[in-house]
Amino acid sequence: MIKERALGDAEAIFAMHIGSELPTGSIALVSGPLSAAVSFFKVKIEGKGGHAAQPHFTVDPIVAASFAVLALQQLISREADPLHSAVLSVTYVRGGAALNVIPGYIEFGGTLRSLTTEGLHKLRQRLKEVIEGQAGVHRCNAHIDFIEEEYPAYPAVVNDNNLHHHVGRIGKLLLGSDNVKVGNKVMAGEDFAFYGELIPGFMLSIGIRNEEIGAVYSPHSPHFFVDENVLPIGAALHTALAETYLNEHQNSVVQ
Repeated sequence: MIKERALGDAEAIFAMHIGSELPTGSIALVSGPLSAAVSFFKVKIEGKGGHAAQPHFTVDPIVAASFAVLALQQLISREADPLHSAVLSVTYVRGGAALNVIPGYIEFGGTLRSLTTEGLHKLRQRLKEVIEGQAGVHRCNAHIDFIEEEYPAYPAVVNDNNLHHHVGRIGKLLLGSDNVKVGNKVMAGEDFAFYGELIPGFMLSIGIRNEEIGAVYSPHSPHFFVDENVLPIGAALHTALAETYLNEHQNSVVQ
């Protein structure tokens, strides 16, 4: 017979990501927001193309797109809470190919990031309003696609404060106080965030930096190399975190 088990307060999840700036065997911790909620977008602004010598017969999508891109920057500098980090980056603009022709449409796109999931939702809404508004002012039509099927929006990773104390305590016992450091928040996205929306979670950084063997590059570098001496350290820490947490919360486990 299979028994259903509710974990209650004993339910938690831990994860690690590598830190190329940290020496092998050290860890870095952040309580609260760790990585950003992330979304991507593609935009098509449609006007009416024509000869550049007769701009009055056209509806210029380049002008509309230019105003839209500039206006989007105000969402960060004038609407986002300066104490809550946010990013809006337009990463490409394309359209047209001739020196004497105004194109019929312009495409651009990029990414939105916020250290709060709520902040990301607000950015997405305002991005849509600003682009459609600027397109309308310049007699164009705008189509905004958040490409959810290809790149679903990620929530923010928010480390649980109670787990922060647990990881710090066990980390110091296992690695020594000097090897437990304060980490940095990042604006990268992380799908570990989906777990954190359901149960308390904690993600920490574990160092892989070893200049003697060339393990000094970031994970996105083509020269990336891992000091594999960190693997047993990470495994031991992961085991200790889970085992001690379960032991300390065993009374909350309901059979």
